[in-house]
Amino acid sequence: FCFIATAIALCVILVGCGGNTAKENENQTENEGEKTAEQKSIQLKFGSWTPETHHTQINAFEPWAEIVKEETEGLVNIDVQGGSVLGGSQQSLQDVSGGVYDIGYTVAQYYPDTPLFQMTVLDLPFAFVNAQDDHYLKKVQVAQRFVDEYLKDEFEKMGVKLMGVYSSDPLTIFSTSPIQSVEDLKGKRILLQGANWESIINAWGGNPVSVALEDLYTALDRGTLDVALYATAGAYSVKIHEPAPYFTNIPISGVSAVAIMNLDQFNNLPPELQKRFEEEFNPKLMELWHGSFVTSIEESIDQISAAIEGKGEVIEPNDDQIQGFMEPAKEVWLNWIEEANDKGFDGQELMNGFLRILE
Repeated sequence: FCFIATAIALCVILVGCGGNTAKENENQTENEGEKTAEQKSIQLKFGSWTPETHHTQINAFEPWAEIVKEETEGLVNIDVQGGSVLGGSQQSLQDVSGGVYDIGYTVAQYYPDTPLFQMTVLDLPFAFVNAQDDHYLKKVQVAQRFVDEYLKDEFEKMGVKLMGVYSSDPLTIFSTSPIQSVEDLKGKRILLQGANWESIINAWGGNPVSVALEDLYTALDRGTLDVALYATAGAYSVKIHEPAPYFTNIPISGVSAVAIMNLDQFNNLPPELQKRFEEEFNPKLMELWHGSFVTSIEESIDQISAAIEGKGEVIEPNDDQIQGFMEPAKEVWLNWIEEANDKGFDGQELMNGFLRILE
């Protein structure tokens, strides 16, 4: 009887141990499942240096992040941070390549000592004198073709993955006092957005002043600047018409730029997601981005006109006055070729390629 009792007790103990082991295996499986789910969830930071009120933030960046989340069923989450929270406009290339944030955009003119300088041929004054609808899209198409032919292999060397090419609508003139003709620019402190503009501002008789775009409103408001060359579609979003209520509607030149992703972050994505970004998500971002500019251009002119009524004015220069603004541009184009040569590029080849694509 003792033997039987002992045997039964031993069986109970073994069954109990077996049950604990099964439970432990079940818990381990659940924990591993939770870890796998966590590993699959991909968090990306999108740094924007325009304010959260900017039309691209509202019409492109945030809707795109929602589309990516929805299309990946919550697998990819993109946190869009505007207003230079993650970094300013003139350090975006370094920030994205260095992993400060994962996705961003940068203006070619801000990096004259990198291969991006070649893109500044697209921004030469009066190369594109009209940004309405198909004309704006034409510049984007020209810019994309130019990048494909001359810069496509350069981005990964800089630690980033090219997501797409875009342009602002053409810069126009916003000022604290009326600018009817080029003579009115003499002695004025004028925003210097990039090296391309220094010679033309000097030829206009102005004084070029470097100011980060995120500080533009304050610079105009405090008198650090008298004049800003700024894209009309973005001007209303950032309210620069408040300190500079005089709007001279002469399309001068757009600003070419690129959307980029940190290269290591892209390479760490699963292959199927890499393919989806390249074939689906990146094109969708650029579609929204371009569309935001196209739809905002005419709206912004109407909005600015209404906002400055009684405070400033919309100025439409005549043909002779426009010619006066344009005259110094010839020298700027020639100087660009020489500067490109000095930087080790074939300036004439780049210029010829641009003009060929432009036709």
